[in-house]
Amino acid sequence: MTLSQALLLLALILASAFFSMAELSLAASRRIRLRQLADDGEQRAEVVMATQEQPGDYFTVVQVGQNAIAILGGIVGEGSLTPVFRDLFSRFLNEAQAASFGFAASFVLVTSAFILFSDLLPKRMGMNEPEKLAIRLIRPMQLITTLLSPLVWFYSKTADLLLRLLGMPTQRDDRVTPDDILALAEAGAQSGLLARNEQQVIENVFELDS
Repeated sequence: MTLSQALLLLALILASAFFSMAELSLAASRRIRLRQLADDGEQRAEVVMATQEQPGDYFTVVQVGQNAIAILGGIVGEGSLTPVFRDLFSRFLNEAQAASFGFAASFVLVTSAFILFSDLLPKRMGMNEPEKLAIRLIRPMQLITTLLSPLVWFYSKTADLLLRLLGMPTQRDDRVTPDDILALAEAGAQSGLLARNEQQVIENVFELDS
């Protein structure tokens, strides 16, 4: 493997990690936290909330980027790592077996690198602080969306059409229901952030309303 091939493979992994963090951070960002940040003067929080209301183009860019990078990563990894492993295995195996095992080894190594460094690790980071990451990544994602606007339009419209055919909504519903509030109160009580008597007061309010 040459230095340029190694750097290209690393760049693809980092690019895929970027899209993974962008995807999960937007989906996991809580609107209450974003509203607090917006009230504190963070203008990008307003952009994130607006994107959550119309996320189609955003997620289209994520999917286009991730799939294109995955294909390129396979091509680069196979072309650069297979000869290395083939030469290594040729010391112990015949030519055909060395080629087969070399391809298998390069496939496993590249796939493992993408799973760990461009999927699992970035998504766990996105789950830890989704609002902060979403705010940091929203501007670059807007730029990429603009650059890929023809592809984004085509895939978004096609996806919207398929959703309508399936009878599913094309927009996110952010309405907070009484069940949502009760579930948050229960979670707060279980974590110790909310006293049990305070949780009971909240439940009693909704029971009285009923």
